[in-house]
Amino acid sequence: MTLPSTMSERNSRRAFHTFWWWTWASLIFLYAVMYFVTFAHLVIGNEAAGDGTAVRVYGTVQLVLLVVSALTTFKTSLRFRSGWPDDGPTPWHTVAAVGVAPLLLALSSWGNDDGGLAPLLPFWLAVSHIAGLLPKPGRWRLFWAGLALVVAIAAVFRILYPGAAWWVELESTRGTSDSLFAITYGILIPAVVLGSVWWWDAIVRLQRGRAAERELAVARERLRIAADLHDIQGHHLQVIALQAELAERLVQRDPAGALEQIGKVRLAASEAMGETRAVVSGLRQVGFATEVENAADVLGAAGIDCTVHGWGHELTGAPREALGWVIREASTNILRHAQATRAELKLVETGEDVTLTVTNDGVAPRASGNSESEADDMDSSGLLGLRRRIEQLGGRFEAGARGDEFVVTATVPVEAVAARSVESAVGRGVQA
Repeated sequence: MTLPSTMSERNSRRAFHTFWWWTWASLIFLYAVMYFVTFAHLVIGNEAAGDGTAVRVYGTVQLVLLVVSALTTFKTSLRFRSGWPDDGPTPWHTVAAVGVAPLLLALSSWGNDDGGLAPLLPFWLAVSHIAGLLPKPGRWRLFWAGLALVVAIAAVFRILYPGAAWWVELESTRGTSDSLFAITYGILIPAVVLGSVWWWDAIVRLQRGRAAERELAVARERLRIAADLHDIQGHHLQVIALQAELAERLVQRDPAGALEQIGKVRLAASEAMGETRAVVSGLRQVGFATEVENAADVLGAAGIDCTVHGWGHELTGAPREALGWVIREASTNILRHAQATRAELKLVETGEDVTLTVTNDGVAPRASGNSESEADDMDSSGLLGLRRRIEQLGGRFEAGARGDEFVVTATVPVEAVAARSVESAVGRGVQA
């Protein structure tokens, strides 16, 4: 089965991809700003420390660690596209790949008080970044552990260098307090990183929900086709079997009558094939008057006295289709299960509702203790399918024995609108 791709679906996919790249680019911009701020502080701090070989080596190592930190976060940020994982093992290799270099860079702040606590920025960024990659069980444990480690490193730095500034004073930030820097970076980084990941995760879940809805629509359409095929094939095969049996009985004593029944068999087979093709293509509509006429003819041919009441005009829309299926299934069950001699088809329209009642006398009384015909009918997938059809239209459906009769009653609103949500979701045409 192939489903047509609608313009709205293509636009939805395009919007989904566009929003992802916008979210990713926003994160990368934040990362780039943080790494640039760290780079500026490291350069200025190392210049203030002097021009010795040890200072240059120390500064080079810090810059290498900064570059490695940036590359690992940039690369693993693409994993955010799949959303926030709910469960699963903690990917320690990812934690190590993203966290080791920033941690070493953060610890390097202990070796040079001129650089301040700027080396902590990439590590705090890495903690927030890793939290966005971890499944729910370990996500917040690692985040709070990372926060505690950041506080511990900062505390050790203050112990080692009591009079050192937290940050290198740049021209653009001259006069800004250290505590304001700490609060700004401490809140901004996790809020933006985890907030962006959370927002994107919500979009991913919505997209998955839409995909699941489309798959469910396809499954429902398949069930609809299966139910329609069951109704069509069951009815026509029962008619063909009955007419073939009549032809077999008439071969000897009434050859002309036998030929007539054989012709009806051929017509029934052709009608079944045509209706089957129409169901597969999603174009089939059940004509109400045609169903009534066919049901009365078939029941009469089986020797059942069939009377019809209440047909003064043709029904339209959803009631016509739904009640047409009821007539088809009920007449098929009479032929298949009941030993009926009399049947009645009755239609009553009250203005707001239309009620169809199909009655036959082919059910044994309950007192006999044998209600196999009733059980077969009530458990059949055909009647269960009819119940779903009628209830989807806001109607009522009942089927069961009443004394010596079996009664099928279906009531639908006159203004009922057919439940076509499935067909709307998958398009008006379904190609097999």
